[in-house]
Amino acid sequence: MWAERPTILLVEDEVIIRMMLADELRGRGFNVVEAQNADEALTLLQSRAPVGLVLTDVQLPGSMDGIALARLLRATRPELKVVIASGNISFAPGGDIAHAFFVKPYKPDDIVKCAEALLGAA
Repeated sequence: MWAERPTILLVEDEVIIRMMLADELRGRGFNVVEAQNADEALTLLQSRAPVGLVLTDVQLPGSMDGIALARLLRATRPELKVVIASGNISFAPGGDIAHAFFVKPYKPDDIVKCAEALLGAA
């Protein structure tokens, strides 16, 4: 049932991309919280309901990029699923950093399907 789907934390500094993807995920029944950088994401993770998946862009403003955020989360919150997106096609993180990697531009439906698979929410 959609109301029971886990929450996704979407970390993306480009407002249009963040809004579009958040709307798509919400339209498919996910709860979504949004952050524009890693610092905001970490604050949200400390103060909000449990998050099951973090989707982060690589290039973020602030104290750390998406790769550093993913490494930190994998080390401190191993129960979280982490998905990374980047416009840099020459970059692909290893499985120890992320559960999945998407090259921008990606299809929102591909992100939804990945989230469903990782969270067992299909």
